[in-house]
Amino acid sequence: MISQSVHPDDGGREGKWVALIIVVILATATLLLPYHQTASSEKQLASHQISIKDLPTVELAMIGELRLAHEEIRNIHQDNLEFEGVDIWPEMAALDELWLAPFIIDKSWERKGKHAWRKVAPALYQGVPALTTGSVAVILNSQAARPDVWLALDMPTPEPLVANKLNAAELISAGWKQVVFAADVEAAHTDNDSH
Repeated sequence: MISQSVHPDDGGREGKWVALIIVVILATATLLLPYHQTASSEKQLASHQISIKDLPTVELAMIGELRLAHEEIRNIHQDNLEFEGVDIWPEMAALDELWLAPFIIDKSWERKGKHAWRKVAPALYQGVPALTTGSVAVILNSQAARPDVWLALDMPTPEPLVANKLNAAELISAGWKQVVFAADVEAAHTDNDSH
């Protein structure tokens, strides 16, 4: 009779291999994790810009109305081009007739500072407040598909602008702050990530 000793299979050998594989996976993940991180989601704004997220509520209310007004102003301009064949941007009287906020005189206008609105150039509208409470002076540029809003945040109430002082460099040197919308920050991020 042949006698053979059989060692019991307690799974120790397989357990050691499984433990080794787990350690290798964890070590690899630990080493590669920093390379898999996305860049910071915060875009650095220029010194003349301010994120819409950083504005007080009264400014947000004004900007909300300006964004809606921007769409209406562009629609009126487009209608003028298509139906009448003229490149005319709406005057203040036309915006008032349409009851288009923030250009109309109502309770909201009083709460926001009683802005005196005027068209300073084609597609450019400036509102200068009569009160120190409420929203600050504001410029709406409706030339582009997206509204371009500038606020006089850290400056005394500015004088009404003249047409030759409306370029970005002049506004920046005068102390105006350009509002950057959340969608603009995300779009800039997407553009940066794709490069």
